[in-house]
Amino acid sequence: MYSVLIIDDEYMILKGLEKIIKWSDYGFEVVKSARNAKQALEYLSTNEINLIITDVNMPKINGLEFVKIAKEQGHQFEFMILSGYQEFDYVRTGLKLGAVDYILKPIDANALVEALKKVKHKLDSQIVMRQDSRTSLNLQIKKLFENDLDKNQIVALFHQLRINPELIGHGLTVIACNRVDDTERIDHLCDEYGQVLKFSQGRVIDIGFIGGRGKLLKFVRELEDRQIITGESFITVGETVYDWNNISQSYEQAVRLSTIYKFYEKSNEFSSNKLRVDWLKQATLPKISLVKVKQAIALDDCEELDKEFLQIFSELSKQGASPSYVRQIAFLIYSEINAKIGHNNDDYQGYVMRINNSENLQDIINILKEVLEKVSVGDPLNKDYSENIRRVIEIIKKNYQDDLNLRYVSDCLHLNSDYLGQLFKKELKMSFSKYLNEYRIEQAQYLLKETKQSVSEISSKVGYMTTAYFYRNFKIICGISPKEYRKKYV
Repeated sequence: MYSVLIIDDEYMILKGLEKIIKWSDYGFEVVKSARNAKQALEYLSTNEINLIITDVNMPKINGLEFVKIAKEQGHQFEFMILSGYQEFDYVRTGLKLGAVDYILKPIDANALVEALKKVKHKLDSQIVMRQDSRTSLNLQIKKLFENDLDKNQIVALFHQLRINPELIGHGLTVIACNRVDDTERIDHLCDEYGQVLKFSQGRVIDIGFIGGRGKLLKFVRELEDRQIITGESFITVGETVYDWNNISQSYEQAVRLSTIYKFYEKSNEFSSNKLRVDWLKQATLPKISLVKVKQAIALDDCEELDKEFLQIFSELSKQGASPSYVRQIAFLIYSEINAKIGHNNDDYQGYVMRINNSENLQDIINILKEVLEKVSVGDPLNKDYSENIRRVIEIIKKNYQDDLNLRYVSDCLHLNSDYLGQLFKKELKMSFSKYLNEYRIEQAQYLLKETKQSVSEISSKVGYMTTAYFYRNFKIICGISPKEYRKKYV
């Protein structure tokens, strides 16, 4: 039902309007009647209204002056005006102000119904437009988190959200709110903290929280204290990054920690609520950056990887990190390596359990080194993937040079694109766009080493629309520019 506020200084007209039609038959409900503009403004200060029907000729503040004041105060509503036959100048001004329609006194029920139909059509259209806008914005933010926007698209998105790009200097941390049913309460809390960088998919809301450590922890505590996160719902937190290019790193960590949480939950590792609370407490601690680990994997630089392992775990040892926290960091490192290897589900679960059951740092390091030896072994098509995913990988390898996207692939396979995207993510532990992007960079690495083609030629050959976008993605994934890569590895 759309809410209606009626304003008229004549008591009998107010009561007559309330009863002249059955408002609910047309999708409306009269929630308030006011005798003057002051009463109406007081009501608007604490209530939202969809439609206001106001008399134009009232003492002190007339109907049109009321509309101007209410609009200046930031209230949003549609309105109609009531007028007598001698008040057409008022009507004309009202229409200029945006009135949907006007009703002449004495009020005719049929004329009122026809005017309400116009209003309802307009309000319905606004809802559809807002939903479309939210859906589009949701998708754009998701692409930002997955590193699937070019520089111009990022600038446009920040402009739309009114985000100052320099705010990244305060730190950005992705918080994944999992199994959430009341998304509105999270939206309200985000509004309180000025957090606009968020998107939802199903029962998960991912928030790109901008701000320092103290503000972040306060926000997380609010989620728990207000019982927004309670029962089966839980949060996981990625590392804090200080460069917009690294948002995907924080996002991937939050997602991967969600995966391991569900795995522990399913395998009864949380045998008591205390263990569950301890695990979630560790999940909110600041993460050690794994950007260099990820870049070394992309470069197949095992020596650099080994060096990073020792440095990370040496730092954890100095900090006196808890076993639970160390295992979470180890799991994140394993997930990065596994994204390259593509272990089948049994192997994946086996390594997760071994990390979980490890008794000391050296055991964890040995497990990761064992996994590391397999980085350059095998081909994705030889892995234990479903037939549909094997066919997706075949299409990517055959058509990566083209303007390829998930919708095109799903059409080729006669499958729903949402279903295929979820299946791909489940089996490969990464999104379709991320896999395609990394495969293109792998092909670019080969061409940089084995040919004398220019960076611009290689960019086009591996499927990038612009050299700038290729250059940006190459540096994010590999940590060095294409030219630096050629100089170092040729």
